[in-house]
Amino acid sequence: MDDDTDLIKTVRGLDQNGPGEIGENLQLLWKLLVANSHDGFHAAEESTLRWLLKSMNGSAEVAERLRRYPITWAILDCVFQKIPLFSLAKSLADRKFVSVLQHTLEDVAKPVESTASSPSSKRKRSTTEAFSTEFLRSQLGCLNTAQALFTALKRLLDRLGSTTERFSRDKLGAEHIKSLFCTSADGAKDIAAPALRICRDLLASDSCDQTADCESWVQVVTTIWDLHLQGPDDVMQVAAHIFAPAAVILARLGLFKSPDQIVVPGSLKAKWLSDLQRFMYRNFALPGRAAFVNTRDLVAFRAALDSCDDMTHLAVPALYLFASSAYQDMSQGGLRKDNAEWMKQIFQIAERAIRDRPDRNSLMQSILGQAIERSAPVAVMDLRRICLDYCLQDGNTQWSLIAKIARCETDVFQLSDDGIQLRKEVCERIANQEHNQDDTAAIEQIIQAFRDGFRTRRDLPGFLHLWFEQLCKVESRKLQDNSPWFKVFLQRGTSQKDSCSLQDILESEMSPQRLTEMIAWVKDNSSASYPQALSVFAATLAQSLHSEQYVDAAGRHLFDLVSGFKASTSFCALRWRVVSATASWAHPSERDDIWGKLKKRLTKTAEKSALLTAESYEAFKCCSRFWDLFSPNDAHVEEAAVLMDVWMKRLSADMASSRVLEGTKMAAAVGLGVDAEFDEQVGYQQYLAWMLNASSRLSKLYFARTNKLPSALTDALSSSKSSSSLDGMTTLWNALLSNEVNLSEASLTKDLTDRVIEALDESQKKKEWPGQLGQMGIKILSRMPMDALGRSQREKIMTILAKQQSSVTNSSADVNLIRWKLILSLSAKVMKRPTFYDGLRFSDLAACSEALSSASLPAQDSDALVLELIDRFSLMATAVLKQMADHVDERSVKYFEGASAFMDVCEKQSANSKADGSGVPAFHMTLLKALATELSRSTNARSNQTLTVLLTRTQQALSKCVANVISLCVSNKKLLDGRNTVLDSIILTAIDASSAATASEPFDLPGLKPSSIRKLEKRTKEAMRSGDLRAWKIHMFLQRNLSPVVEVPQPSAFDNLGNVPGGLGESLLKEMVDSVTENMDALAKLGYLRGLTDSFKNGCNTDGQLLAIEHVADQLMTSPDFLSHTQEGFSLSMLHSELTSSLLTKPAYSHIICRILRALLEKRPQCMTQWNIELTLSTVSHLVCLDSSPDDEQQHLPPSYSWLCKLIEVIIKKHRIRLEGHFHLILSTMQILLKGLITTKPTPPATLSAVAATATATASASPTDTQEGHAHTYARLVTLICEPTAGAVSRSQLQGALDSATDAAKRSAGRHMYLLLVHYVKLQLEAHVSTQVREALDPAMNSIFTITTPEGRKILNDAMDASGRAILKEMYRRYVKFGKWSGV
Repeated sequence: MDDDTDLIKTVRGLDQNGPGEIGENLQLLWKLLVANSHDGFHAAEESTLRWLLKSMNGSAEVAERLRRYPITWAILDCVFQKIPLFSLAKSLADRKFVSVLQHTLEDVAKPVESTASSPSSKRKRSTTEAFSTEFLRSQLGCLNTAQALFTALKRLLDRLGSTTERFSRDKLGAEHIKSLFCTSADGAKDIAAPALRICRDLLASDSCDQTADCESWVQVVTTIWDLHLQGPDDVMQVAAHIFAPAAVILARLGLFKSPDQIVVPGSLKAKWLSDLQRFMYRNFALPGRAAFVNTRDLVAFRAALDSCDDMTHLAVPALYLFASSAYQDMSQGGLRKDNAEWMKQIFQIAERAIRDRPDRNSLMQSILGQAIERSAPVAVMDLRRICLDYCLQDGNTQWSLIAKIARCETDVFQLSDDGIQLRKEVCERIANQEHNQDDTAAIEQIIQAFRDGFRTRRDLPGFLHLWFEQLCKVESRKLQDNSPWFKVFLQRGTSQKDSCSLQDILESEMSPQRLTEMIAWVKDNSSASYPQALSVFAATLAQSLHSEQYVDAAGRHLFDLVSGFKASTSFCALRWRVVSATASWAHPSERDDIWGKLKKRLTKTAEKSALLTAESYEAFKCCSRFWDLFSPNDAHVEEAAVLMDVWMKRLSADMASSRVLEGTKMAAAVGLGVDAEFDEQVGYQQYLAWMLNASSRLSKLYFARTNKLPSALTDALSSSKSSSSLDGMTTLWNALLSNEVNLSEASLTKDLTDRVIEALDESQKKKEWPGQLGQMGIKILSRMPMDALGRSQREKIMTILAKQQSSVTNSSADVNLIRWKLILSLSAKVMKRPTFYDGLRFSDLAACSEALSSASLPAQDSDALVLELIDRFSLMATAVLKQMADHVDERSVKYFEGASAFMDVCEKQSANSKADGSGVPAFHMTLLKALATELSRSTNARSNQTLTVLLTRTQQALSKCVANVISLCVSNKKLLDGRNTVLDSIILTAIDASSAATASEPFDLPGLKPSSIRKLEKRTKEAMRSGDLRAWKIHMFLQRNLSPVVEVPQPSAFDNLGNVPGGLGESLLKEMVDSVTENMDALAKLGYLRGLTDSFKNGCNTDGQLLAIEHVADQLMTSPDFLSHTQEGFSLSMLHSELTSSLLTKPAYSHIICRILRALLEKRPQCMTQWNIELTLSTVSHLVCLDSSPDDEQQHLPPSYSWLCKLIEVIIKKHRIRLEGHFHLILSTMQILLKGLITTKPTPPATLSAVAATATATASASPTDTQEGHAHTYARLVTLICEPTAGAVSRSQLQGALDSATDAAKRSAGRHMYLLLVHYVKLQLEAHVSTQVREALDPAMNSIFTITTPEGRKILNDAMDASGRAILKEMYRRYVKFGKWSGV
């Protein structure tokens, strides 16, 4: 009550005392307002508002000081929230709030340079100084005022847009306040323009990252502007007053390349860029474009540049950015010709503005970069003029700018005499000058643009003519070593991004006849004086030919171009690639002729040429190819083999002293690929890489001839055992074993395996085993297929592993675990096959268990590591015990005598167990589980009296161990609060082993009260939320074995699994669900599934919930006593309907939902109704549209395109009959999917990061998640419709029916699918379809042509315009040539 009185007195005293000398009255008022609780009375607040607005209005210094004082706006912010909107609107209107706001913004947008030194921002400023006019006019004072002002405006606007106002008077008041800002653009710019200048000043200050809540400033400005009264002159006001500060802000935020760019917080940058771009798009770019389309008027854009005379370097890129962004968004709509003309004239305006500036080249590169990024058109004549005026006026050529021009429009160098002359000038400068690395990269882009220009004109031979002429010109001037012409197309993968290499497009762009003519022209216009040009040209063509018709057309012509050359330069060495390709194409008789012409040269090169040269390397590859081609029984096979022997001996001798495996050179050579240029730095490694990878049959051929590996390879494998060569050795072995040809030859595989085992045996001599060499051997053996390991080899491996167990046990802790993982994995793999090695004893398993139990575990993620070790040790022990239990004989009985002795020890340890967990070691329980499982499984073991007694003892001992551990968990209430690695290991191993213990009798837990067990169950639930694996395991044990005692309801809601370490969330959840449903019948499981589904509908949309639904549904679908529905009517079809509808809300884990839906449709099609099928089709159609929406700002993306196709695929396969009579539904869905495939751009990685972070645990990226992969997936759907399988369309038919179900289905599809073909042609006219996507879709379109009747094809032709018919004609030509079945 006293506070209310003080507030009223203070407010009333404002008229007499004013704000105070140093603003003390305002500060007191602020404190009282904050302390005063809002009780529905607002007289004091309204009086405060009226007095402040009255005092702030005017030009007096006192009014200016009040407007600039931050606390004034803080008080206004407070009263804005407490006064009812209806009363607030009246006060704001009476006291001219908008005028006060305009004056304040104008004041704050013009900071005054202070003559006094600025105090440190870290020191608290005095009250007197803070209220002084001089400080308030300074930049820091203006920013402080701006912060308070924007905060007040934002909260006021938020309240106006809030939906929580319930009374009609409040709604009227909100609309009244909005109407205060409903002025013309001339009035609105008085708020927006100074506000954006304030934002600009903030970026120029040092306090950008210290100003709180500044992310919303631009949004406040745009929201107020949106309230103004729109008129025809809005765009001029934006251009004249708002464009300039907006351009500066975008430049400083780095939206385009600018020297004014600064570093700002990421959240501020993202928010301001988004808000400001949207504002300029709606209020500047779109109206300006509309004016041009209607009246050909560009006055707004010229006015924008005129308002920025002193900052043209920022204004021009910003202007083009706004226009090109608008063009990009509208390029798929109508008025394409007008849009293109608009962008061309915008470019002309921009170019005129920078034409006379000294930095025009950098500005032009920025503009052209935006044009390339957004595919904005630029007039060819303008680009040619810029190329001449900006780039080619003096001897210093601007290659980077020419590259941008060429990428922007490839026709710059085509079509007319001017373009051809310009191309000649550029080519002349490329040939005459030496270039640095940056220039070379730009020139390669220019050359690729030449190629693309010729491709556009369907004249690739013209480009090849140009290329060959330039090669010859460069060689004649002796500049070939660093010439881009020689290197740009030398190998695949070197072309610029988003462009195909020349080798990939040659066959699709040239006919065989034109190829023949091309080669003949080169032969007629070349001479022996250009061997390097001919070698590079012919090698590129040879690498580009794959199809039989092109190979036949080339024949020996390419070989004839390069035969007879004797030069040994790196480029001339490429002629050997031409020889290899020609030999592989040629008839055996012609191949012999080629060999006869080359044998002498190959022999000379093998014997005398230096090995570390491109000539020797390429000749070596050529000779190995001939050996492969001549094998097995050609007359010249021995000649090629002898030459390979010569190379191998020389390589072996040179490699002996070169340490070829040290460092990372071997991995680098393997990564270069088979078509890479020869690099002397990794020369020997490239020889080895060719033997291992590219020439896949070389090792097999050499071994078949000499019964040993190539000597160079053998010497490399045995040359060094040092740690420095370990990486190279690993790379070598990985390459050897990755070659399936090597593993398919039994003798070669045995030799390789023996070498690895020998290396593993030698590694025993090291002090700590297995060292790095031993670990490498274990990894290699673990990778080998089981068929590659003979019984003797397996026994030798196990002998080595068993012998070295003691040394592993005594090694250091961290390395110990790494080594144990390797040993356990290899032992489990080897012992899957009968392997009765010498010294096989049960004590080996006991010693291994003892070592694992005593190993020190890291404190972090120790539980996940224990579970991993349990799995590995369990697999190994099970494999060993299975062999002994399945073959009960004297050896087995003796072996299990060791198990009996082990049981004696375990029983003593169990009897002496204490509360601290000491007793039976952790992994002894895992070994007991394996022993009990295998003895109970084996019929032979159960028929042996001794082993039956052993089984009983094992189960009883194991049951007692588990009971002791559970008793410890119940009694120790703080067990889950801390970490004890030894005790944690015991808990995890005991619970894992409990499944084998319960086979004999229920657990006996004497002295444990049900209430104590329930408390343990609650503690585990709490710990599970933090990802405690111990809690998960204990809770599962209680659910499975003690549920009658626990007496808790079945879990119907599961949390997210992100906190579960080690990626174990999904497997643990499935175990948890199994523990709940283990004793349920089908009806109970269906009821439980309904509860899970209801929880999901009510908001529990976690990955754990969805995985639980999936697992229970899978149990039901695979259950032999399946029930269609519960008594309440819940069924799998209802589950399908609920999950399908949820996809429209874009849930976080849509891929799991799609997985469930696919399983329901595929595994239980009889449970799905017509409603489910049509709902799926309509939902997929809607999701494709969502996926391609440019305005989508939801947190989660819809399901991926591949998942949507999978849903349609299962409908086509399993529910084809339901589509009869409803074919228009599947057709419309297929049309939408096709449009989404072609028009939707790939999602940026930054957009996907949020989704990937949540989905990584349960979903992995698919190699088909590219546009080309999506096209293949879609083509498969079309093929399934047009060429159905008999199972998809079969139904009972009348006896003697003459028509098959597949033929009837094809006819039915043929009556509709031609419409999809029409849609595809239409999309090709509207959007760019890449070559890869078109090739992927060709089989689908061919299948549509096949089922379309002649009448339907006539309809196709009549339904299209001239452009569409041209595309259709080309598609039909390819169908007749490649896709139509010819009956052969």
